[in-house]
Amino acid sequence: MLISKYKLNLYQTYFFNSFIIISYVLIFISVIGLSITAPKYLATLDYYIRIYVCLFLIWRFNPLRKVDTFTDLDRKVAFSAGLFILTTTALNSVLLNTLDKIKNSVSNIIYTSNDMNMI
Repeated sequence: MLISKYKLNLYQTYFFNSFIIISYVLIFISVIGLSITAPKYLATLDYYIRIYVCLFLIWRFNPLRKVDTFTDLDRKVAFSAGLFILTTTALNSVLLNTLDKIKNSVSNIIYTSNDMNMI
């Protein structure tokens, strides 16, 4: 029993859209601070979405394979690939620097507070 190209495209679109929506929800929850564990799940989900996008791009745009049409799913995956590359390079470094500065500030405040209590 073979799955038609149309059904396969529908399944892939549903799968991809579901993961994207879940990742946006987890990002929103993490940003507004509703959950401490959301970043852990977000990192795992982000990892699997990147693997999916990489495999999809390698399979779909393999130079040994002829591409008949450029579908809406192809457009979404290509856009998401660009977005992931942007976020993993530029935004992650900015966020990590900001988090390091916040951690240093908090540790300095705690250290100063402990010194004041000893006097």
